[in-house]
Amino acid sequence: MKKFILKSSFFIIPFLVLFGIRILHNGPSRVDGDLVRMAYFYSNPLPMSTIKDRYDMPIMYSLLTETNPFAHREFEVMTIGDSFSEQDNLGYKNFLGNAGVSVLHVDRHISGSNPIQTLVSMMNSDFFEVVKPKYVVLQSIEREINQRTRNVDFNEKLENINFYIPEDSDSSVNSNNEVNAQDSYYSLQFFSDATIKMPLNYLQYLFMDKPITSNTYKVKTTTQSLFSNSPNNLLFYKRDFRNLAIKNDSLSIVNSVNVLNKVSELLSNKNIELIVLISPDKYDLYYPYIKDKSKYKEPTFFSTYQNAEKFYKNIDIYGVFSSKLPDERDIYYYDDSHWAPKGAKIIADEIFEMIK
Repeated sequence: MKKFILKSSFFIIPFLVLFGIRILHNGPSRVDGDLVRMAYFYSNPLPMSTIKDRYDMPIMYSLLTETNPFAHREFEVMTIGDSFSEQDNLGYKNFLGNAGVSVLHVDRHISGSNPIQTLVSMMNSDFFEVVKPKYVVLQSIEREINQRTRNVDFNEKLENINFYIPEDSDSSVNSNNEVNAQDSYYSLQFFSDATIKMPLNYLQYLFMDKPITSNTYKVKTTTQSLFSNSPNNLLFYKRDFRNLAIKNDSLSIVNSVNVLNKVSELLSNKNIELIVLISPDKYDLYYPYIKDKSKYKEPTFFSTYQNAEKFYKNIDIYGVFSSKLPDERDIYYYDDSHWAPKGAKIIADEIFEMIK
């Protein structure tokens, strides 16, 4: 029995040590962004919770699932998009609502994986006969826009427009649409992949920008003024980089603009103006600040996109953000792929000026 315990200890003790390190570095008050979770980092110089705690704003927008479409409500702005259009009370839609604009937001589980197709389907139904916005803000992340516009079906129709869930209903809707489940990174189970991946990734990050088991790139930057607490590196999602071929493809970009022009035309027939907001990938926005660019191809999506002829209102958020980066910290979260509240506020101001 003693020999068994002795032999077992050689395997169990290392796990105990690694598990103890996880507990020490993963305190309950720390909420990390998606890039840190996917990288299985031990430490985080700027958790997104640190940024969020600086803000306290009431919810000042309406959700589609909380709006009775048969009440013939009118709104100044309707927003539809992906995860960049969520972010609860710290999203651009709520900053816009707190500026006095009436905002209706299409919940993420309704807008789905392709908000462009969903908007077209809404236009082909009776949706805009009962819900009447003056403007539609259509948002898409840069790395997905060319794929989303590739096979849009302009004949698809939304069959059921009644998304309304009464207040006394037993149904529950996650208006946040953020993943709140405890994933393997936060799950403090003794035998879990995180216990192994954390030390392995830690060692690999000493020699490479992205370990095999990680979805996060970590590269040195030319300045430490991009984020609070002055980290000397940049984190970005692997698909920001790996999607460069389709992002940089000029024909795909022109097709995207043509599709958006057609969406704008169809909305204008309903007396609605289209505002397009393409969210810059973190890699593209911060590319000028990457210290060693020898391994990283230059992104050219926005230089092509901005020169294309558009028949809709376009928010040049890439240009606006780029001009502010030398003087403004925390436009995006350090540890997350999304923009931070400061970035959301800048976007809301741009939309406000456009519609007013």
